Amino acid sequence: MKRFIASLVHSVDRLMPRARLGGRESSEAYSLWEYGVGKDILAGYQRHLGTLDGKLVLDIGCGLGGKTVAYAEAGARVIGVDLSEENISQCFDFARTQGVEAAFVAGDAERLPFAAGTFDLVIANDSLEHFGNPEGALAEFARVLRPGGSIILFFTPWGSPLGSHLYDYIRTPWCHLLFPDWLLRGLLERELADRHEPDPETRAAQLMDEYRGELNRITVWRYHRMLKRLPGIELSFEELKPPKYAWLAPLARVPLAGELFTGTVVGILVKRR
Repeated sequence: MKRFIASLVHSVDRLMPRARLGGRESSEAYSLWEYGVGKDILAGYQRHLGTLDGKLVLDIGCGLGGKTVAYAEAGARVIGVDLSEENISQCFDFARTQGVEAAFVAGDAERLPFAAGTFDLVIANDSLEHFGNPEGALAEFARVLRPGGSIILFFTPWGSPLGSHLYDYIRTPWCHLLFPDWLLRGLLERELADRHEPDPETRAAQLMDEYRGELNRITVWRYHRMLKRLPGIELSFEELKPPKYAWLAPLARVPLAGELFTGTVVGILVKRR
């Protein structure tokens, strides 16, 4: 019965539009996609960030280095940090390809290898939702930030239509809230089989392990509670961005229900002098 239900739901899921995804072709393509994201961040939030020229910037969860390189090109002295040493290797390769000087370190966001008050700016893009202890990570960001410096956060909350981070395979919005785990796995298996994956069952199991283990299920409400407990840090700007249509933005501010209409949380925090 479960296999029949999974097949039926999968047939409906395939009728829905795919999420617009970039950089999936290769590591180099992903670095270039991240590079564009970094450029968009600088353009969209320049009035909050000011010039990066000469500033010491920490890029948390730097991925494959594209955003870090974009910040370096804007004049920052930037260090990218990522938990994966394999990612760090690609970061160096991409920076060399772009002819940009940037430093990269394999490290844990919850135990940063830097002295207190080191950085002018800490940027964490699409990473807060992946930390095992997000509140501890925020405290670390604050520790390594100099007084008067800023933290800029971008993250996908759990209530988002894309909160599962399974959108490479499952198109149904809020699939993680609508479907039990056995059905998510069944949908993954069928999608992978359609893509001629050699062993869809094993790959689906791996993806489910990542889904269960790599997302902390942070909500907007929980994030706000964390900020209240973070000493010396003030929220100077917040944007709750809907996942697709800008006209849905007012719904993101509705208590509780707004969690379902928030695609990305943008927060700019300032450390008091």
